[in-house]
Amino acid sequence: MKSQSWLRRNWLWAAGGAFLTIHLATWVMQRAMKSAVRSEVALRQKTDEDKLD
Repeated sequence: MKSQSWLRRNWLWAAGGAFLTIHLATWVMQRAMKSAVRSEVALRQKTDEDKLD
């Protein structure tokens, strides 16, 4: 009998790991984008206040 490949034996672990990796990466990217937008908004508000003075 031929031995099964690693992927055939552990397909559920591989799929779960890929799922978690993708979702963790998108979560990190969302956090980074949210932080970048917040800092840009704060910077714009600061420059708008300086223009008023």
